[in-house]
Amino acid sequence: MDFLSAPAVIFDIHAKVNAMRRMFPPFSFPPPRHKTGTSQMRERRTAQILMIFGVVLACVELYVIVGNLWQLP
Repeated sequence: MDFLSAPAVIFDIHAKVNAMRRMFPPFSFPPPRHKTGTSQMRERRTAQILMIFGVVLACVELYVIVGNLWQLP
């Protein structure tokens, strides 16, 4: 004969499950945070700096090309 009867084992399992549910309720963790304004501003600032750098680099290249064309003849 078993040490515990089937209903006692089932009750024990349910008691353990309920105890775990009380310890770790669903949705107890905060939802994942979206990007804050600070990081979005940093990314936007970086993108703007890269665009400005690209425009300045293109102007320098045009200056060098035009300067070389003036000295050809």
